[in-house]
Amino acid sequence: MHLPLALVVTLATSTLAIPAPTPVPTPDSSSPRAALRGSARNVYLTTCTTRSLSADSTSSSAILYNSGDTSSSNPSDVGTVLSESAIQWAGYTRRVPLGSGIFESKIDKGAETLEKSQIAGSAKLRREQFVCFRDGVSTFRFAGGVLGAETTVCTAEFWCASIAV
Repeated sequence: MHLPLALVVTLATSTLAIPAPTPVPTPDSSSPRAALRGSARNVYLTTCTTRSLSADSTSSSAILYNSGDTSSSNPSDVGTVLSESAIQWAGYTRRVPLGSGIFESKIDKGAETLEKSQIAGSAKLRREQFVCFRDGVSTFRFAGGVLGAETTVCTAEFWCASIAV
């Protein structure tokens, strides 16, 4: 059976729509990240590994939360970078399609070596501005596929918070 590429991408992305609870660390109140934890929108720039019966793969995704509560197990949207494998976020401008527009991140070169919660770059979603921080530890787990036989685990490389608090 042959499916158009757009449909395959849609189906692949939709498997990420059934998340399980996500542990999110509580930021230290002295960090710059703590000041933005109540942001209207939060986007996690992730590297994901999908394990299924047929094959394993890696990809990169932007996971959007429209409310300040990122401890929810239901993100507002997940956009996947169209690439053969995972990409580097640091040192590049990346554009990821989300339902509410194109999310464009500009993570500084070398930012992958920063300590957790250090400012790593900026981003925007249409006209809304974001500030991005190094993460490296937050994880997201999604189940999908036939009978839940496919599991995707994403690790947040960077976290971006809207400055429209």
